[in-house]
Amino acid sequence: MATFKARARAVDMLGRQQIAGIPTAINELFKNAHDAYAEHVIGDYFREENILVIRDDGFGMTHRDFLDKWLVVGTESKVNPATVPHAQSKERRPILGEKGIGRLAVAAVGPQVLVLSRSAKDPFLTFALVNWTLFTAPGIDLEDVEIPVEQIPIGELPDRRHVHSLVQAVLENLDGLEGRIDETIAHTVRHELSTLEDLDPNALSQRMSGPSLREASGTQFWITPTDEMLAYDVSGNPKDDQEASPLFRTLIGFSDTMVPGNPPPPMVAHFYDHRSREVSLDVIGDGEFFTPQDFQLADHQISGRFDEYGQFTGQVSVYGREPVTHVVPWPGSRGSHTLCGAFQLNLAYVQGNKSQSRLGDEDFNRLARKLARVGGLYVYRDRVRMLPYGRSDFDWLDIERERSKSASDYFWSYRRMFGVVGIDSKSNFRLQEKAGREGFRANAAYREFRDLLQNFLVQTARDFFRDDSLDDSWRITRRELEREAEARRRHDKQSRVRRADFRKELQRAEVRLNQGTPEQEVGTVLRDLEVSLADAVSEMDPARASEKVVVAETRALRAVIEIRSSYRVARPRGVALPKSVAQDWDNYQREFEIMERGLLDETRTEIERRSSAAAERLGSALDRRRRLEAGIKTRISDAQSTLGRTHRRTAENVESMRGSLLGQANESRRAFEDETRLVMLELASIDSEGLTDQEISDVRRSFEDRIDRALSHELDRLNQLCDRVNMALGSGTDRSEGDFVDVIGSLEQEVVSLRDRADEDLELAQLGLALQVINHEFSSSIRAVRNNLRRLRSWADANKALRPVYSDLRASFEHLDAYLRLFTPLNKRLYRRDTVMKGSEVERFLLDLFQERISQENISLDATPDFRAAKVRAYPSTLYPVFVNLVDNAIYWLSTRGNPRMLRLDYSDGDWIVEDNGPGVPTVDQARIFDLGFSRKPNGRGMGLHISRDVLRKEAWSLSLSTSPLGGARFILGEPDGETRSASTDREIADTLALDFDQ
Repeated sequence: MATFKARARAVDMLGRQQIAGIPTAINELFKNAHDAYAEHVIGDYFREENILVIRDDGFGMTHRDFLDKWLVVGTESKVNPATVPHAQSKERRPILGEKGIGRLAVAAVGPQVLVLSRSAKDPFLTFALVNWTLFTAPGIDLEDVEIPVEQIPIGELPDRRHVHSLVQAVLENLDGLEGRIDETIAHTVRHELSTLEDLDPNALSQRMSGPSLREASGTQFWITPTDEMLAYDVSGNPKDDQEASPLFRTLIGFSDTMVPGNPPPPMVAHFYDHRSREVSLDVIGDGEFFTPQDFQLADHQISGRFDEYGQFTGQVSVYGREPVTHVVPWPGSRGSHTLCGAFQLNLAYVQGNKSQSRLGDEDFNRLARKLARVGGLYVYRDRVRMLPYGRSDFDWLDIERERSKSASDYFWSYRRMFGVVGIDSKSNFRLQEKAGREGFRANAAYREFRDLLQNFLVQTARDFFRDDSLDDSWRITRRELEREAEARRRHDKQSRVRRADFRKELQRAEVRLNQGTPEQEVGTVLRDLEVSLADAVSEMDPARASEKVVVAETRALRAVIEIRSSYRVARPRGVALPKSVAQDWDNYQREFEIMERGLLDETRTEIERRSSAAAERLGSALDRRRRLEAGIKTRISDAQSTLGRTHRRTAENVESMRGSLLGQANESRRAFEDETRLVMLELASIDSEGLTDQEISDVRRSFEDRIDRALSHELDRLNQLCDRVNMALGSGTDRSEGDFVDVIGSLEQEVVSLRDRADEDLELAQLGLALQVINHEFSSSIRAVRNNLRRLRSWADANKALRPVYSDLRASFEHLDAYLRLFTPLNKRLYRRDTVMKGSEVERFLLDLFQERISQENISLDATPDFRAAKVRAYPSTLYPVFVNLVDNAIYWLSTRGNPRMLRLDYSDGDWIVEDNGPGVPTVDQARIFDLGFSRKPNGRGMGLHISRDVLRKEAWSLSLSTSPLGGARFILGEPDGETRSASTDREIADTLALDFDQ
């Protein structure tokens, strides 16, 4: 009898050579964690140490499990799900692995691995070392390669001694194989083992948060040295920040979390890139993948199920409208069951052009970035992602190829969709994966699976997303969105031009005002007047003298009016102004009013005084009534001339608009008549004798549809013209309703203000992110300093010369550490829970924080008994920063005045009060004190009070200013009323529950 024998190389061929790459190998290890009923699986890539750790909190392995199952290639332990251990509290999971060779994928990541595993029913931790390079040696059998295994008591982790013991065992095995394996392989193995000399899993584990094997169960793989491609797979192409890295594309969306209404995934996956001892990034963080909110936000959604006959039944929502039930039959069924089985489909789609999307700019841009990186149609078996489906570079349904044939007919684009095809092991067992975990085997079931989905996409495109679709929701809404986008584009273009012209005119006027040009022009007017009046007084003929005085006065007053008009800048109607231009406009108006009420009024008074003086010198010869009438008539003549010019311009514009509107109306009518003429010509060319009744009906319906579409299109154009005319006429017939131009201008001003506010908020968000990073950096550094101080203490105890140095370092560090701990409640993400906040705690916090400053400035910080006894349920992370800001401002302004300097904390009827005896807030500033950017501090940013009030408003609190009995400023934090507080608390508790996992 003969039997098969297995060489050691079989392990290498079944493992490393079968896996497509490192990301696929890591994905396989994540799936093994799923089969072990893990709730968390985490990858930790330590770049400096060149180590990759894959760890989970599953059931782990006993010593016997490791020997009889993990070290057995092709084990049957996963063939029968009933043999997989599970607890009563855990929901039964389908088993993803089936071949018993997935663990061999470790070899694709690195040439050797330390395996750590502990079962809840085993008091020991199993610890083993596998060097995969030994399995590449030809000429040796599997049983020739020995795997050293040790056991460590519960509560301990292997350290450097344990690693050294395993390395020695492998070296002894290698020595025993001398002469049977190639010397090059032996040298490589020795070199690889030498990299483990400094490895201390116990020490390195302290840098990893999450699952630990000290007391809990689970399995860990410590792979080192890692393959040189791992760094690239994690980071991707450094020259292209927009392209997703291979590891990101493979591991993102490991569990199905994008479909609304789905239960939480059975296992959560993370992969941390530890770029240094202080910096680590979660490569596949939750925010990077599509969420249920993204799914509901998309322009179109489709959700339904393909039954065992291949027929789709589900809901289709176009542009957020009420979903409609839709059925797509499968022509290939012929009454028999499909080979692929029944499955679910949830699909979301975002229009490619912003003008055709209902999303706002921010949401559209955010989803567009996600779609470019991780867009596609994913396949999930038992809610765990299958590779490579979903990758944007793997168009497994040939969607882009079909689109290239006819984009107008096909509609769908692979890079604009995201969604889930949900299958399971029971209903879709004929859909079998390739051995290398890179997709389904191309069997009959898979071909039918693809055909079903391709037919579905073609049919839904015809039914909903073509101009001749039976459902006109997409066509009508898209046309409306495009029309609105085009109108906004034209308006924005016109507004930009008018805004730029206005700004240039404003700048020219301000330059002339600031250079004193009005004073020079007024001086010229007065000099000319003096010359004219002198000439009038010297005139011998009294009548001519009177005439000259009147003419001189009238000419001078008209010159003043012309000076005023030359500096008058009119703000364009219907055009919004950015914040900077609005500020320039306010400054100009103040300067113009100063010129008008001061210089020009004084000049007119001076002109009248000098003219009256000349008239008195002429005596009764000057007809005063004629002088009065001459001025009025001149003003009327000037006004009529100005009005006449404006009237002519208005009439020309009205006539031009009338011609344009009539031209467009006539063009619409001609277009419809042209289309009907073409229909009649085509109808005349049809031979109806050879057509059946059904063909006659089809032809008639086709022509009727063409006429209806042409009519609908031209009616839309005419209705738009009517709307434009009605808006203009409405504003003229009933002025109480307001001019639509002013309404548009008001709305646009609101939009521009919101955009300015968004830019300001973005700056604040960037500051917040920077603080978050700094907090992380400080925390990591503080831990390192704290640990090193403990190590230094033993040296200081043994060396008297080091004791003073150690004592000074420790005192300084504790001082810094105390300050850092003070700001712990200010971190919302780490302290996002509503608690009962006491006034005495706030007082102690403020004293600890500002003790040095108030002592230096000789300020007394006192809290009343009512303040100390006050309590409120609130977020400390919301209220503490407000108190810090108010006290910080008070200390600054108190330092500008003499003693005594008092700062008081008080409480009264739900109001928390911070007041002082400083200079107070000037009346002129009280209305602006909460405006963003307003500050009287040197180099102040004017952000603190504005942010404080906004943050309090979101929690239904209020922040107001009044005058303190002490003489200075009095800021009042008003608690929300009972009903509002209850609703706010409910919302806060919900937020807290949502953030529990992050914490």
